Amino acid sequence: MIFAHGLGSRGQLPLPVWMFTWAAAIALVVSFVALGVLWTRPQLDRLAAGRTLVPSAGVVPAVRAVGRALALVLYLVCLVAGLAGADETSDNILPVALYVVVWVGALLVSGLLGDLWGAVNPIATVARAVEALARRVGVEPREAPARLGQWPAALGLFVFLFYELGHPSGAQPRTLGYLLAAHLVVGIVAAVVWGADWVAEHEPFSALFAWVGAIGPVFRRPGGGLGLRPPMSGLARMPVVAGTAVALLVVLGGTTYDGFSESELAGRILGRPTGWGGAVNHLLGLVGSILVISLLYAVGIWWTSRVTGMAVGRAATAFAPSLTPIVFGYAVAHYFQLLVDESQSFVFRLSDPMGRGWDLFGGSDGLINFNLISVDLVAWLQVLAILVGHIGAVMVAHDRSIELFDVGHSLRSQFAMLLVMVAYSTLGLWLLLNA
Repeated sequence: MIFAHGLGSRGQLPLPVWMFTWAAAIALVVSFVALGVLWTRPQLDRLAAGRTLVPSAGVVPAVRAVGRALALVLYLVCLVAGLAGADETSDNILPVALYVVVWVGALLVSGLLGDLWGAVNPIATVARAVEALARRVGVEPREAPARLGQWPAALGLFVFLFYELGHPSGAQPRTLGYLLAAHLVVGIVAAVVWGADWVAEHEPFSALFAWVGAIGPVFRRPGGGLGLRPPMSGLARMPVVAGTAVALLVVLGGTTYDGFSESELAGRILGRPTGWGGAVNHLLGLVGSILVISLLYAVGIWWTSRVTGMAVGRAATAFAPSLTPIVFGYAVAHYFQLLVDESQSFVFRLSDPMGRGWDLFGGSDGLINFNLISVDLVAWLQVLAILVGHIGAVMVAHDRSIELFDVGHSLRSQFAMLLVMVAYSTLGLWLLLNA
């Protein structure tokens, strides 16, 4: 079984696709109008301050230390399993851990709760140890060039998506083991050159989960404790630099292509070749999907720039946080069923991570229950995730526009972006219900 691809809707919805599409478009327009009338001053930045949930003293540091230790142990187990375990996707823990638990599970938890990954990130743990060792021998990290921005994260996410969606052996443990080892080496080198903090902020998964984590209500306060704030308000304080919007568009385009590649239309356009011939087709499809999604975003940004006089590049960066709810909504819609089903396999593989016939904790020969939750319920959840994600994007973009522009320009500057959100939601629903 290949874990790379999410699933379309397996349940039955009582209305045809075109009705859901119209309903989504109407909901977005109504939300836009309501925000324009009722939301006349920036609110998200004020709400993002939140309140203290758990003070810095007490159990928080201890829980974080235990979480980091467990995450590091699991990371090392997966690395060893990929390099030396059985090279069978269904027997080895690495494919399901990487493609399901981390890529899908950590992303969904980030959006629902907050950036849990940032608290336990094993790559950051390794980077801190490496930096401390380097300092002991007299090697001091220097400041990274500002022009790098989040371009390393964008490149890393693109490479990962190619392995997930296009590489001919992208689900094989050995292939993923080599990829994980290369990723570790790059992280170690970056920790020596630029420091562990840079790695923690720019490593692809860390950057993405931090952005999506800004949607969640739980966040880490400056003093080290935990805070609570309204969902999505954290996007007002999401750090945005060069390459952030590109990285989000890469993920959004990758998820879009994942859904499209399973459709009959993709088969007619790209065919179904295997091996490296198929990999080239998938690469072209992935790049094409990212370009289409980026072009739609560029149209909205061009209109904003035209109405307000803001430079296009600055506008593209300023409104990048509005892409984050769409990324999260698409992830829930396309991968929730995958997470429910295949996370069970991860539990089984914990007893035999190397695929050697062990049964360390019992249950290594368990079978996945594909009917754990109602497929009709999943179908409704998928549709609602796309709709809520786009309404959230409209809200974030509106709040940012009235923060940056006067009342007269703020609403008009978002007309084209509203059409972009309608296009995104229409595309997402079509892919979900026709793949």
